[in-house]
Amino acid sequence: MVSGSLKTVAIVAFCAMHIMQVEAFLESMGSVCQSSVQMKMLPSDERPFENNNQISRRQILETSCAAAASGLLLPKTSMADERTALSSSKVTIPTVALAGGKSSLRISRTIQGYWQLAGGHGIYREVDAIQNMQAHYDAGITTLDTADIYGPSELIVGKFVKSQPGAIPCTKFCCFRYLEEINRAEVKQRILRACERLQVDRLPLVAFFWGDYSVKRYTTVALWLSELREEGLIQEIGATNFDLKRLKELKAAGVPLVSHQVQLSALDRRPVQSGMTEWCTGNDISTIAFGTVGSGILSNNFLGKGPPSQDQLTTASMRMYSKTADRFGDWNLVQSLLQTMDAVAKEVRRDGRCTEATIANVAQRFVLQTPSVASVLIGVRNKDHIEENVQSHSFQLKQDEIEAIEKVVAKRKGPLGDVWDIERGLI
Repeated sequence: MVSGSLKTVAIVAFCAMHIMQVEAFLESMGSVCQSSVQMKMLPSDERPFENNNQISRRQILETSCAAAASGLLLPKTSMADERTALSSSKVTIPTVALAGGKSSLRISRTIQGYWQLAGGHGIYREVDAIQNMQAHYDAGITTLDTADIYGPSELIVGKFVKSQPGAIPCTKFCCFRYLEEINRAEVKQRILRACERLQVDRLPLVAFFWGDYSVKRYTTVALWLSELREEGLIQEIGATNFDLKRLKELKAAGVPLVSHQVQLSALDRRPVQSGMTEWCTGNDISTIAFGTVGSGILSNNFLGKGPPSQDQLTTASMRMYSKTADRFGDWNLVQSLLQTMDAVAKEVRRDGRCTEATIANVAQRFVLQTPSVASVLIGVRNKDHIEENVQSHSFQLKQDEIEAIEKVVAKRKGPLGDVWDIERGLI
């Protein structure tokens, strides 16, 4: 997928039989990609980005993805770090070394997520996005997540990283179409392009995604990424949205994986039910979890209320996570989960562990205390939830509280299968 080549356009000019899979991926991992022409016309800091999906997602997918081509498994010190944070007068967000503490790369246990800059989340100004990054960074959320398919996201994150060298930008290397033709030179050129966009000499973490398991070249391409790690262009390599079978294949091939980014919450237990988190724990692969509060479904906002209305289904995030909630079970079961989490939050407040604990805090703690989970990823659109996200690190759930949540979760109907099976059309 070399920028400027005819193949670049061909790779992302998805044929109809693959559009549904790519749309599903973009609904979770990255929404609207910008064309190479649009990238050259990136609005100034003061001009708003129009990300409200006024044209169809299918049109965008077909025409504008050229830019995309251009025991816990935590270190033994991590829980001690968390306890240190809890004991201080000001809550701090601990950092954790990936690969079960064996990696030199440390990331914050809450990560800023910037899929929201790709589209489908309303209008924003670049200057506001960078100010959001700074505010979250100042609060201790020092790691940022983006991807090569997130339109201008890498570019905007790169501008922030240039102004704040202590920030840790993590990106993704996503492969969808013409997988048989990807070669070593193309992989290197795409990584160099990501370095340029993020304004770094070496990418701290690159998460690898492969769109079609039937094209069995994912280990080959991942090993080319490993070579670039040896060359110093990449610090660490992760994966994203692989099932356990293919994750094992990557590991067996010698790919030095340190992390796996997946959707994981009380509503989506696929990484747990597949045995993936347990396997990751034993193989020094840290889990990075996104979707932990389901775009606010797992929050006080929906306690005692109906499911998301059409007026609330205005963002790509809410549309995706409302589907997750539908797969979990009927709305009565979701309410039972919210009521249980609310009761836990009340107990946390009552005994002084966190005097302002919310359902969202409990939902995040439930994931953070899942074996193998290093960090949770939060989608950032504004500064509204910074304090609430930080206070998720001010307490820990007791075992009986975890079990109470698990008792409700055990009644779920889905989502079924392994990680990303539904989105790939395998179920």
